This record gives sequence, structure tokens and C-alpha cells, in this order.
Amino acid sequence: MTYFAWANGSEPASFIGPTHPRTGKRSQQGSLSAFMCRRDRDRFLAQTKGAAVAVTAKEARELKAGLDDRAFKELVVVLLGGARHE
Repeated sequence: MTYFAWANGSEPASFIGPTHPRTGKRSQQGSLSAFMCRRDRDRFLAQTKGAAVAVTAKEARELKAGLDDRAFKELVVVLLGGARHE
């Protein structure tokens, strides 16, 4: 299972990048992090002192709405350090 964290890039949230060709949505400005285990994500969240929050996989996908499914999956692989996950 993959666990995600999100840190907003601006307040209020702003959108960046090109629109998704099918949905017309864009990605939010911010930083997405991915972790292989909940303990690692929780440690990261504690270190950020409230700057990042836990998000579900669905929320992570919505935050990066400007990416198509293939690009989002590739991003997750990179965020996990190149490790494959199912």
C-alpha cells in the first residue's frame, strides 16, 4: 500500500501546469510525497510540524489532476525512489 502526504504550495491554493486533456482540470501547486509504510509517512508529518497533511490515494490523484493516469503512476514510482509497488 502507498501512503501520501501533501504540503500546499500557496494559500489560497493555486493551480499550475497544463489542463488534463480529458477532464480540463489542473494540478494544485504543492508538494506530494509518497511512502511505502504508514510509520514513515507519520514520521514525515511530525517533522513538517503541520506544513504537510496526510491525504488518501484518491485525494492525491485529485491534487495532481493535471496528470493523466500514466503520468501520475510514474510520479508515484519516482516519489517512492523508483521502487515498484502494486
